[in-house]
Amino acid sequence: MSCKGYLGTSILGEKIKIVDLTREKIPLDSFFERGIADDDCGELVNLALCVPDLYVLAVGPSACSKVLYYRAYKKGLNERLFLLAVSSADFATGQHLHKLEEMLEWLAVSHRPRAIIIYMTCGDLLAGSDFTDLTVRMRDKYAIPVKPFERGPLSRRRGLPRERLSGILVDLLEMNTPKGEKRHFNILADTDKLSEASGLKQILTDCGAEGIREFAALDSYEAFAGMVNARLNIALDRFGCEMAARMREKWNIPFVFLPARYNVKEIKGNYAVLLEALQVTWDVSGDEKEYHRVAAEVSEGLSGKRIAVGIGQRSFELTQALVELGLDVALIFVETVSKPEIAYIQALAAMNSPAQIYLISNISAETQANDFQEIDIAIGEKASFYCDQAKAIPVSNEYRFGYEDILGILEAIR
Repeated sequence: MSCKGYLGTSILGEKIKIVDLTREKIPLDSFFERGIADDDCGELVNLALCVPDLYVLAVGPSACSKVLYYRAYKKGLNERLFLLAVSSADFATGQHLHKLEEMLEWLAVSHRPRAIIIYMTCGDLLAGSDFTDLTVRMRDKYAIPVKPFERGPLSRRRGLPRERLSGILVDLLEMNTPKGEKRHFNILADTDKLSEASGLKQILTDCGAEGIREFAALDSYEAFAGMVNARLNIALDRFGCEMAARMREKWNIPFVFLPARYNVKEIKGNYAVLLEALQVTWDVSGDEKEYHRVAAEVSEGLSGKRIAVGIGQRSFELTQALVELGLDVALIFVETVSKPEIAYIQALAAMNSPAQIYLISNISAETQANDFQEIDIAIGEKASFYCDQAKAIPVSNEYRFGYEDILGILEAIR
């Protein structure tokens, strides 16, 4: 179950033209901000479990904690996740804190974790549970740091979940003293390990990196602890950026933010930021020429073809990149929208894009049967589901640097 909200609930709000999405004509607060989701709390358990020998103990009603198990199991990380079901009677009497301490002691003795995160639910927030004495006893008795992590809808009033988790991880790092010369690069992101063919890895390797340490692919707790010895932090998403900012404050480690991009201007900006941080030059003209060659062929070959886009949070960003190539994006399927995408929405409106935005939560059976039959190409899982007569183009969630993302899509649709 996701913590994300939906854009709307009324059939009357099923679709809207993108050219109508100006601040003067429609109140963006009422239409979009209901769909702006800060974090999907259930996914964060996998971020914590990326750290080897760090265990997570989820405490709360079974209905809240079971979803964590399924998410961890999907990633093969469930062996270090433990669930402690708590009844309403336990919460009311405070008995669950006693059970929690027993469970923590069992974990400490039987598994010898390097650190433990208590994954809290709204029940403890409502009850005002205080874990301070418990965590101190665990530290003194077993020399194991125990960090409570608030999750659930009520926790958002106390800051974004990813911000709090990055703070916990940096607190754990702070228990280690930086040693030796800073030589390696850290890649910080809520993503899978980058492929060896990644353009970003190739640049780092060719520029003399003596090691690339990925948060998503740490092989030991010592490797995690050694992240404080980095020469440069490279953040690929919001989580990475938050963690990198905290590490810069603590240990003066510089960082760059390189989110995946579809737009050519932003892709060039990523190259410039990275090369400046590395203080090297790099010839990207070959990648640029390949992009323009493929883009020209696709624009010519898809003349008259109607495209639907539905890839999740970056749908408007991809739509703008395709429209700039002269392609006809007719439909955009969205469920939620992040704040950064409002800039792409406004850019599309300024370009007089004829695209219709469909709210997934409100699409009727009649609309699905009648409105999407003339689409020729459907990019992304959501677009392919509704436009089942169109050519389906899957989009990978894997991080890709430079022109890799947009080139992969253009190669697939031509």
